[in-house]
Amino acid sequence: METNPARTNRWAWAALAVPLAAVVELVAQQVIQARVPTPAQWRAAAAYLRTAKQPGDLVTSAPLWTDPLARQYFADVIPLADAARPDATRYRRALVATIRGGENPDLRGWRETGHRDFGRITVRTLANPHPATVRYDFVENLHPPDAEVLRVVGDAPAPCQFRTGLPVAGGGLGGGALAGPSRYLCPAEGWNYVGPTIIEDMEHRGRRCLWSHPVQGGVMVTRFHDVPMGATIHGHHGIAYEAERGDDFGNMGGPVELRVLVDGAEAGTSVHRDGEGWKTFDVDTRAWAGTSRTVTFEVRAADAGNRHYCFEGDAR
Repeated sequence: METNPARTNRWAWAALAVPLAAVVELVAQQVIQARVPTPAQWRAAAAYLRTAKQPGDLVTSAPLWTDPLARQYFADVIPLADAARPDATRYRRALVATIRGGENPDLRGWRETGHRDFGRITVRTLANPHPATVRYDFVENLHPPDAEVLRVVGDAPAPCQFRTGLPVAGGGLGGGALAGPSRYLCPAEGWNYVGPTIIEDMEHRGRRCLWSHPVQGGVMVTRFHDVPMGATIHGHHGIAYEAERGDDFGNMGGPVELRVLVDGAEAGTSVHRDGEGWKTFDVDTRAWAGTSRTVTFEVRAADAGNRHYCFEGDAR
């Protein structure tokens, strides 16, 4: 009986394929493990950060997917406002725990001024070439007497009541943003409030902002008094991931408009549409720079259903 040399070779290579694949997988696993920082290295980097961090510094990590590890090991030097920051423009300096030469997109263009190695982790010190000077943070000042909140439907403005010490309940997969312990409670619905919370944006990053779900046929009004004005009101707005992504049938929500007024005069508007994610807005306030003014944020949507909307901003 004649044998087919080509068929014999194919069977020979097939017989070798399985052990060769196993060897490749073992080698790849060793390479991966050799690049993974150990818990001891994370702890050493944390000890250094506790001594190196100065007031106003940002402690973070790179690449971006290492953020949960950084918050695990560096929890005592990463306050909530930093972990869920709107951007990094206000920080003058950042200490960045870096692995595999990664970059943090918030810090592009920053200049490295030093670094320390802890095994497979390098803590880089970066300087912001153009740090912003924040005169007033709207999230931080959402409380009486600095702020007031109104729900306006038709010609009937209804004041929202500021409460503190409220229970924080909910959470879990698909639970959405949690209402914080201090917030302005508005009439009618429990979801209708204005207060600090954390939403998950379309890149699965936590963002600290003011929940202000729009109301059908009305306007949510958040007003701040005696705001020290600079050249710009810089801010962001977004819709929580579970609402912005749309449902399983591809249905998306309607746009949400944010209108900014200074002493009752419109200074600027920004419209958020699904798919835009965490969106930046800047309002020119040079005409009022150096004075104290009343700043009002109006939130409205023609279709207010499932608009888990949140905004933040500062005067700079």
